Amino acid sequence: MNQTRYGRFWNRVWNVGLLMLLTLFLHGCTVKYPVSLPGRPAPAPVPAPVPRPVPAPVPAPAPLPDPGSRVKRDFVPVPEEGKAAGTLLAGARQSVRSGQFSQAEMMLERALRLEPRNARLWHEMAQVKYGQKDYGQVVQFCIKSNSLAGRDYGLIQQNWLLMEKAYIESGQPEKAKQARIKSG
Repeated sequence: MNQTRYGRFWNRVWNVGLLMLLTLFLHGCTVKYPVSLPGRPAPAPVPAPVPRPVPAPVPAPAPLPDPGSRVKRDFVPVPEEGKAAGTLLAGARQSVRSGQFSQAEMMLERALRLEPRNARLWHEMAQVKYGQKDYGQVVQFCIKSNSLAGRDYGLIQQNWLLMEKAYIESGQPEKAKQARIKSG
């Protein structure tokens, strides 16, 4: 009796398997071809239009002031800092205005930990170091800022002018002259 029950089970599995195989086979045979009426030629396929690439607008570089004028701003405006870094930067600027350079330095260090590739934050740190009379650090931070500035020519110029002031204060007039030349 167990043999018949076992045999019937496999017989059903075999039948279901065949039915599924036949269904899949017939499903694969149902390919739809385009129908054309006799006597009429089939319309030619219309080629899809080829999209033409639209050139991206090239941003104009920031105009450099004439060499005879000095940059009159103490700080560089900062576009698009993250919210936390922007808040820290605003606090650092307030600390600088009130003469608290060590407080400003701490805030900028935190902002730089958040955005270490932000050239403007490095420039701000150089400004703080200038206020602390640490002219060697001023030059180093300006060089770092220039390396990250890309095509921000206004920021690069301000870095060179700040380096010029630092070289003058540290008694290096030849380097100050070179920095002035590079500032444009």
